[in-house]
Amino acid sequence: MRNKAAGLAVGLVFATLLAGGALAAATFGVQPSGSSAIFYVNTTSWADIHYKVNNGGQLNVRMTVANGRNEFTVTGLAAGHFVDYFFTYWDTACNCAVDTAWTRYTHSGTGGGTDAGTGGGTDAGTGGGTDAGTGGNPGNIVPLFNSGTALEPATVQDTGSAIVTRVGDRVRDRHAREDQYQAYDHYLSLYFENRTHWIEIVDQVAKGGSQIIVNLYSIYPYDSPDFRAFFRGLNTEAEYFHNADFIRVNDYQHTASVNFNAKEGRAIRIGDRMELEIGVFLRQPVNGRFNYYSTIMLYMVGTGGIVPLEVSGAIQDSYPMPAIGQSGGRTTGNQHLSNEADNHFLQMALNMAPTNAQPFVEGRRIHHTDFGDGSHSEPGNPALTAHANKLGPNYIARSCIACHKQNGRGLPPAVNTSLTNYTVKVGRVSGTTVTADPSLGFRIQPRSTSGTPEGDVRISGWTTTSGTFTDGTAYQLRKPTYSFLNVTPTNYSARITPQLVGMGLLEAVPETTIAALADPNDSNGDGISGRMQTVTDPETGAVRLGRFGWKAGAAKVRHQVADAFRNDMGVTSPVFTTLDCGTSQAGCGGTSTELNNTDLDKITRYIALLGVPARRDYRDTQALQGETLFRNAGCTKCHTESLTTSAYHPNAELRNQAIRPYTDLLLHDMGTGLADNLPEGQASGAEWRTPPLWGIGLTAGISGGEAYLHDGRARNLTEAILWHGGEAQAAQQSFVRMTSAERAALLRFLQSL
Repeated sequence: MRNKAAGLAVGLVFATLLAGGALAAATFGVQPSGSSAIFYVNTTSWADIHYKVNNGGQLNVRMTVANGRNEFTVTGLAAGHFVDYFFTYWDTACNCAVDTAWTRYTHSGTGGGTDAGTGGGTDAGTGGGTDAGTGGNPGNIVPLFNSGTALEPATVQDTGSAIVTRVGDRVRDRHAREDQYQAYDHYLSLYFENRTHWIEIVDQVAKGGSQIIVNLYSIYPYDSPDFRAFFRGLNTEAEYFHNADFIRVNDYQHTASVNFNAKEGRAIRIGDRMELEIGVFLRQPVNGRFNYYSTIMLYMVGTGGIVPLEVSGAIQDSYPMPAIGQSGGRTTGNQHLSNEADNHFLQMALNMAPTNAQPFVEGRRIHHTDFGDGSHSEPGNPALTAHANKLGPNYIARSCIACHKQNGRGLPPAVNTSLTNYTVKVGRVSGTTVTADPSLGFRIQPRSTSGTPEGDVRISGWTTTSGTFTDGTAYQLRKPTYSFLNVTPTNYSARITPQLVGMGLLEAVPETTIAALADPNDSNGDGISGRMQTVTDPETGAVRLGRFGWKAGAAKVRHQVADAFRNDMGVTSPVFTTLDCGTSQAGCGGTSTELNNTDLDKITRYIALLGVPARRDYRDTQALQGETLFRNAGCTKCHTESLTTSAYHPNAELRNQAIRPYTDLLLHDMGTGLADNLPEGQASGAEWRTPPLWGIGLTAGISGGEAYLHDGRARNLTEAILWHGGEAQAAQQSFVRMTSAERAALLRFLQSL
């Protein structure tokens, strides 16, 4: 690190040797200015800055050309504040994009500063596609997506004469605001039969026109559907100013238009809040009910895209949700209004693309299907006989939903009960190599379709320890002890069911972003040394970044889903055509493809495109105090607040989303208290992937109780924090030293996520 004199620009020259041997160079750095700092790149081509202030969330900004260079000013800096940053810019010498290394600038408060030297860059403009990400060098990891990835159509399009928004939807039982019925967020019988549609909003006002056209497209003939716009809510909780029938174009298309804002008594103009709802009537004869409602959607005239909404005032009028509430970007659901606490993880992404609405509900049907008899877990739905008799021979559960209740976290079962909502991984360990247990394979599967199960594992009891906070308040922690039947493995790791929301967004985070957060050698000396997990792609053999699972053992949602089918239900797929077998197990060999690629794709889309619930209480004073305490305790060093997804994910819903998942997707040593004796890939027994925190405050309502950490030992968030050790020990001790009021505030913040 080099000290700079006060008032002098902090600059450095960066050079990277490109694949073709050409040397690209650009000058960049920082110009201190009072309580601000001007970050610059000496080029007039485009440039982006990616930065974090005092270990806060990462921000990504397109810089502005000024004074013959790209500039961006960070304001509100005091002496000792630091900014970690790097640039991505277009270098005309090589006609390619270049990433600089992460650098730290420390503000002196008097115009001086420090920087952290120079680093390498990455060529982003040559070869068979460009990595969409920003940040560090992922080494030999092959990105999932790049500029050569085939993209599904964008959901917002500027045609020159209009901004066109297209969004998929499903039918609803009641109106959103009717909390007394509690019948909006759930799924009706036959939800997968002809009960999706999509809406096209043609906003001519955005381009100087006078009207907005709304087209309704269905996969089954609709009979005189209703179009409602501009929420009123004076006499009923479902009242709109604009009420009209759609005009029939053909059996599968209807249209409506509006040019008057009846809420304001004037012509529509840019900036108007136009809430939409559709009355759906299926043409008879139809299997089951024919009349339904739709999702409420807020469209901001002139901007394009559906906006997550919040409500306020006596009539609960709709307003755009602020960015702090949009945990999943535009996939974030509206503020929950119908008082269905157990259904918050079941919803479509709010920005659902038309092409994905029907595959989403059909994927949900598979998720709820018993692979033994084909039955659906919810009454009123016929069996999916195509998937009957595919279970086993050895398995943990009969369906996805059997473990993933309401798509939420699992709870530990009663003592001496089979762990059927856990995956218990096993193996034989020699050094860093793990091989299959001869009698079990890599999982304990406690059930069998015939004969004696291969083994069983149960929680035989809980070992408890006690402690006190600095203020004298006592606490108690518990840890499970296990008992085994038939086979007792030497090495094992029990993993409880995690929540499912947001997985598609995490898949879309660029590898370079995660690489930039990694610090395997703790080079900055802050005690945190997150490492990237690497895994082998089971379909291509490529080295990938591990993202999913308690130790980041899977790279893609598709792979995680296929792994669960094979290891939890004994169902093969195109990804894994063989079952989990030990070398001494009989009747467990051969290859097959029981779940075909089409159905695997449907359930993958269902999981990937689940909407993320909105953050709550983001204006609450106590919760905001807790957020500050969370940061100051160092929790965000691993639970990274904000990330931005790739521009190259195939699903339009997941591209270019600013999300707040509170994870870095890295492996961290959590200490001996949370360690087991089974390594996985790059992860030791003590290393665990940082779990995302979005939706954590909804756990009790969704799961019917609380259980946290990889084995469900923590009965509440306080216990979960207190179990943190290793790299998180300093943050844990900060929590221990807090007053009771401060601890309550921090917990209130977590419960708002």
